[in-house]
Amino acid sequence: MYRRMAETHHIETLSFTDISTGALPHGFTQDAMLARLHVKKEGAEMLIGVRAFIALWLHLPKFKYLAHAINWPIMRDMTGLIYNHIIAPWLYRRYLRRQCDI
Repeated sequence: MYRRMAETHHIETLSFTDISTGALPHGFTQDAMLARLHVKKEGAEMLIGVRAFIALWLHLPKFKYLAHAINWPIMRDMTGLIYNHIIAPWLYRRYLRRQCDI
């Protein structure tokens, strides 16, 4: 979805890598990469989870305001807890189930 959105809006500052089949960044496992969203900003550390969403969303017109809203410290912490303990595990289990069905 994010890749299509970046292409639609001609955002060339974003590139996407399919880590389910491609090479992995040094020090990361495929399971860890698939279990949470990861964003690598050029010349910076790998961002994981809500911080990765914020970094990505700041570049996407439809998500820019949401990124600013959840980037407040208290909101970032709260959404981080929800993402890390509810949403990400659910999405990862869903991904694993789809892989078993193939």
